[in-house]
Amino acid sequence: MKKVYSLMLALLLFSVYAIAQRSVSGKVTDEKGSPLSNVSVQVKGTTVGTTTSNTGNYTLNVPANGRTIVFSSIDMETIEITIGSQTTVNASLKTAEKALQEVVVTGYGTVRKKRDEAGAISSVSAKQIENRPIVSLDKAIQGAAAGVFVQSNNGIPGGNINVRIRGAGSINASNDPLYVIDGIQMNTRNDAAFTQSNPLAFLNPDDIQSIDILKDAASASIYGVGAANGVIIVTTKKGRAGKTKLNLNTYYGTAKPLKFLDVVNSQEYYQLRSEAYGNANNLAANSLVIKRTVLAEMRVPNAGTFTDAQADSAATALQTYDWQKEAFRNGNIKNYELGASGGNEKSTFRISANYMDQQTVVTKADFKRYGARVDLTNKATDRFTIGTNVNFSSFQQNVPFATDGSFLGSPAFSASGILPFNPIYNADGSYYGIPGGIPANLVGVLNQNIVAVNDYNSGFQRTNQLVGGISLDYKLRSWLSWKIFGGLDYRNVQGRLVRDARTPDAFVRRGLTQVQSNNNTNINTYTTLNFAKTFAEKHAVDAFVGYEYRRENNDGFSATGDGFPTFQFTYLNNAANPVSIGEFFTGFRRNAIFGNLNYSFNGKYQIGFNGRYDGSSRLGINNKFVGSGGVKAAWNIDRETFMEGISGTVSSLKLRASYGSVGSDQIGNFDALGLFGGGGIYNGNSGIAYTNLASPNLKWETTVISNIGLDFGLFKSRITGAVEVYRKTSDNLLLNKPLPSYSGFGGISENVGKMENKGVELTLGFVPFRAKKKGDFEMDVNFIFAYNKQTVKELFGGLQVLPGNVGIRVGQPVGVLFTQKFGGVNAATGRPLFYDSLGNITYQVQDRDRVILGPTVLAPYNGGLNTSVRLKGFTLDVAFNYEYGRYASDGQINFLRENTGRINLLQEAYDTRWTTPGQVTHYPRFNFNATESKGSGPGGGNRTWFKADYIRLRNVTLSYEVPSTWMSKLKLSSARFYVQGSNLWTYSDWFSYDIEFVGTSTGIIPQTKNYTFGLQLGF
Repeated sequence: MKKVYSLMLALLLFSVYAIAQRSVSGKVTDEKGSPLSNVSVQVKGTTVGTTTSNTGNYTLNVPANGRTIVFSSIDMETIEITIGSQTTVNASLKTAEKALQEVVVTGYGTVRKKRDEAGAISSVSAKQIENRPIVSLDKAIQGAAAGVFVQSNNGIPGGNINVRIRGAGSINASNDPLYVIDGIQMNTRNDAAFTQSNPLAFLNPDDIQSIDILKDAASASIYGVGAANGVIIVTTKKGRAGKTKLNLNTYYGTAKPLKFLDVVNSQEYYQLRSEAYGNANNLAANSLVIKRTVLAEMRVPNAGTFTDAQADSAATALQTYDWQKEAFRNGNIKNYELGASGGNEKSTFRISANYMDQQTVVTKADFKRYGARVDLTNKATDRFTIGTNVNFSSFQQNVPFATDGSFLGSPAFSASGILPFNPIYNADGSYYGIPGGIPANLVGVLNQNIVAVNDYNSGFQRTNQLVGGISLDYKLRSWLSWKIFGGLDYRNVQGRLVRDARTPDAFVRRGLTQVQSNNNTNINTYTTLNFAKTFAEKHAVDAFVGYEYRRENNDGFSATGDGFPTFQFTYLNNAANPVSIGEFFTGFRRNAIFGNLNYSFNGKYQIGFNGRYDGSSRLGINNKFVGSGGVKAAWNIDRETFMEGISGTVSSLKLRASYGSVGSDQIGNFDALGLFGGGGIYNGNSGIAYTNLASPNLKWETTVISNIGLDFGLFKSRITGAVEVYRKTSDNLLLNKPLPSYSGFGGISENVGKMENKGVELTLGFVPFRAKKKGDFEMDVNFIFAYNKQTVKELFGGLQVLPGNVGIRVGQPVGVLFTQKFGGVNAATGRPLFYDSLGNITYQVQDRDRVILGPTVLAPYNGGLNTSVRLKGFTLDVAFNYEYGRYASDGQINFLRENTGRINLLQEAYDTRWTTPGQVTHYPRFNFNATESKGSGPGGGNRTWFKADYIRLRNVTLSYEVPSTWMSKLKLSSARFYVQGSNLWTYSDWFSYDIEFVGTSTGIIPQTKNYTFGLQLGF
């Protein structure tokens, strides 16, 4: 009987529950009537919710106490609808104004509406960077954010990228920004020994949700000593509650050389070499003795006995071999990604995997990456949330002969300069001009067969990287929470380089092998107490205080051996001669307490404060700790009552100002310490000696930034933009001060010097055509401009020029061009002319004749132009970036413009060279001795420096999104096809392979022109 009563009671309770809740369904559309998928549908005040399907439909069991349903979606305005007695509730969501929907990440997981933020923060969204054939995220922000200057060091996939935020504030210390990925402060040091390796290449750019760039000190100072050069905060994609979604993304394409250098053929080289001998020896270039000499030098058999006719016939018969076409190739690009995301109101997840294979135009510089990422969030209780994300990546780079420099065996350097009459192969297909062969080398200064060298040599650099974090978030009250975070950035870099015994660099040594291993463990932990509450509906306060600890250890091992039995043996256990072995350890520690407070009144006025107190093991014993911080304020003018009458014209208007300071410890880990080194032998015993002088008073390099900004939106945000004016002063520069040689040390690290950067930034968006309904024509254009003026204000001891570096001078930017001015060519004699200090023409200049000509490191002007056009599912995206105002020198081009004739020559130099009296040209006559008697060399002065201005068509993408009506038939939630081109066009007068580089482009592996086709599918 008890069982019957129990069953009846259960049925009664179930009936009461069923009556207490009811089913509500409906459809959610946009303002044009198109269905919206993945819209959050939530019963207000409860945890009950769901998301809409691909057709915009939903069904929801509403509890008895449910009165209102909240509909929300990214990029749409949130609305609330009272249910009443309805069982069908439809909703129509409007697209939110861009200025109202934008959010920024300001540090330590804090997300704020951009309208409520007063700092100088630029943002780059996932849409701006997705599906581009780039290896690392730093390349993704090029031309996308004002004041963020991005240069490629070269075209090595996975190679270094140069990023500067509002100029460079230091001379010796690092100028790289701090990268924070999902809360983890990354180590971005290049630990690879044999090629350039970018630690940020571990992250697949398509896993990125947003990039926020903190540019002013009032914002960046929350991260303390690592943030003096700005902060780049990367947030990856997360899972969302709803049906599990699968996404497949793949693209395939080719990589081609940007250009080949136009150099002379064998007959033209013969003429040039003859002129060089003639001008040096006061003989006619077509005299028989010179003909015989040059042809013999070119290894023409029996040239020493030729008659005039035989010499002319032999010169005509010379063959030309295209070393560039043989050394460079077309590469392939392959990328595959698979992701899944979903969850419910308690748990969400996102899992992704990716594989990328990118070949560049120079062999032995290819890149492969395997990666997997997992992101999980679990709401264990209404108060306690656990989150974790783990990214594992393994990427391998083949090792080129050299990443830059004038190395004879490097294809990127020598291919254009090898004398064109040198064959590449013998008649039997074997390599011509290699050690042990006949002949054993090529003719000319560049005497190595680079095709053979590149074929025989081998090596790799492999990076295994694990980046992950776990967070615990507990709500003490609805307005107060406690967060604990722990993150790990672990990287193991292994490298192996083999110089083959058949190549010139290892022939005598009978082969050479080097190996290297490096381990870096970067642990980053913090805890914060977070507060957010609104009082009396007008006063909003949010704040947090926290403690952080960061520890980084780096250790490595290397070994070298030579003397192998044959070239087939390359491992060190087969080396007859163990050349060297090395091991090292280094590391640093940091800790800090920090806090942030923001107050807003009625949404009109905002003020914020950052404060931080850091300690670092890198600084002197007397200056381990430093405070930093800043204040920022904003006024939303458009929210004032006096603006109501013109709200249609001025849709948003905000004035911002900030001021802050932040210290920097971006120097070597032990620069402040007195160090001993071992490894020496004294009196037959092992010994130690001083290797570094202690600098106990070494303190922080301090950067102070003041900033004023104006954000605006006009005509219902058809025109939007921001103007920023800033001044950035770096004091107590961390420099290596030279010491007298009798001290036994070259220098000591001290705080000496001051530098200033000041500039203007402009971001302008324009929507000339806005669609009235889905599929209509629409277009938007975004323009970015930045100007930065850098000035060295002080050096140590009252010096006006840094000893040993005339390019660092008080009153000028770092790396200013200081040299003599080229005066053209004497039309009567063909000799090069220069200007002396008095402005007079002379043949021979002195050091005193040097003048300041302009910056060489960073271009004062840079920016980008991005536009998007959409119609009927088709989208065309076009992106440009540009630089202006910098001088650069290319050692490779300087070799190809020499007038001695021992290296190949640019066609431009051949066509414009001086040959006859009265000829007006800028290129001197050829001379075997290079420097004319009682004259300066033709390569001196600013003749070897050029304007490095350019405009580059960075990316073009044409895509088609399949209509949703077709998707249901294909059992897909989305489908998109696209074709894409990168680096398609460059406007520049630059002679060499690629205008975009850091330092010198001598021998760098250039970037490529890429064409890709891609497919994205959603299930």
